[in-house]
Amino acid sequence: MLPRKRNERIFFFRQGFVVLTIMIQSVSTGIMLGFPAILNPAILDPNSPDIKVTSSDASWLTSVLAYAGLVGFYILSPILQIFGRKAVHVFKNVLTGIGWIIFYYAQSLPTLYVARIAQGITMGAIYINVILIGEYADPERRGYFTVLQKIALAVGALICHSMTLLLTWRQVAAIAIVPSTVATILTFFWPESPFYLAMKGRYEECERSFHWLNGTLNRSNELKELISTQKEMAENKRTDKSKNLSRLWKLGSSREFLRAFSIVALLSIAIDLCGRNYFKAYIVQIMTDLTGSKTTGVYISLISDCLIIAALLFSSFAVKWFRRRRLLFTGGTLAVLILYTISLVLYLKNSWRFNISSWVSPCLVLLMNVVVHIGVSPVAFAIIGEIFPLHLKGLGSCMSGTVLTASFGTVLKLTPVLIESIGLEGTYVIYGSGVVVCLVILHFILPETKEKTLLEIENILSGNMRKVRETVKDTALLDVNC
Repeated sequence: MLPRKRNERIFFFRQGFVVLTIMIQSVSTGIMLGFPAILNPAILDPNSPDIKVTSSDASWLTSVLAYAGLVGFYILSPILQIFGRKAVHVFKNVLTGIGWIIFYYAQSLPTLYVARIAQGITMGAIYINVILIGEYADPERRGYFTVLQKIALAVGALICHSMTLLLTWRQVAAIAIVPSTVATILTFFWPESPFYLAMKGRYEECERSFHWLNGTLNRSNELKELISTQKEMAENKRTDKSKNLSRLWKLGSSREFLRAFSIVALLSIAIDLCGRNYFKAYIVQIMTDLTGSKTTGVYISLISDCLIIAALLFSSFAVKWFRRRRLLFTGGTLAVLILYTISLVLYLKNSWRFNISSWVSPCLVLLMNVVVHIGVSPVAFAIIGEIFPLHLKGLGSCMSGTVLTASFGTVLKLTPVLIESIGLEGTYVIYGSGVVVCLVILHFILPETKEKTLLEIENILSGNMRKVRETVKDTALLDVNC
């Protein structure tokens, strides 16, 4: 019994090593997302001896990160499918590091755009990271490993906002090179993903990689089904004489792809409207508007980052304890109620002059952030990482990434415009209503994925319940024999 437990720890640490590398890269991404909070005030300052821009330029400089991600997904997705999971992880870390170097030496607005666009191309990393965790981690660990990756993202934002008080934006850019460099080096010590190797027909390498990550006993039934499924698909490709474009259309119009794509698109829009991304960039501006003090806004941003990290730590247990659907719909409903409550409080205070403390709205915003990072964002990304069938991951990451970055960029661009035109109360009514629409549709199309293998999820999406029952039965028999 003891040797088996010791072996379990070995495989846990091996999977954890891969996830640790992804977390280090996520720290750099967190700094990247929070960077406008330190960059924009500096370049908008008319008395600054450094680069000066207009408010419109600053807004575009913030949102161009996401729009560059639209291009990035069409670059990263082929790398993911053709060259492998290690290659795409190295590429995005190197490109992020190059972006930080350009920021450090930038002397003009066009140079800032080049740096921001270079880093925007790597925005696909946010989506691809959860795919990597889905393939490298045990199904029982996928949930909290994904949460740990989100915690690393929040830590990066906290580091960035903390450095606002001490360093210039150029110094922050120089420091941000470090996590990208470390993540690049550590990636070379990974094995290649067994799912990628099986897809490429490299079955012996697939078995070695799978056993290195999971051992020879754990999930052996899943390994056999993975290889047999990929062999069957490879045979179908050889006998299928249709053209690539026709085959791509067939894949894109399949039931499992359309359902998985719809789920990912709705989850992406919901988490953006809940404030997961725009809040990192505009938290100082929002809190300054609510409290009337820029210094107070900066300190509240630090409190917010700490609360987000605490919320994500708690969510690592919540994702493990509760089913995906229950956690998502409970957290989403609470987030919508808080958004509407903030809107009501601000409306009563600003339009009807109700005597409401100026701290009520900031506290509600912080509470919403906690709810989103416990019950919406972590479980959404856990689902995104496991919902696409293996043969559709390239096309799925490409198309879903387009929706994710378009949603991210649009919300990032519209948020300051909406706040200026209809106030934070009107903005939150619109965003809350959008989340409601997403949750209602997801209620009907989202399956439960907790502790299911990727092959079981694929069979559920395709409606092949017979295979689902056979897989569950075989797994149960294997557990008894072991």
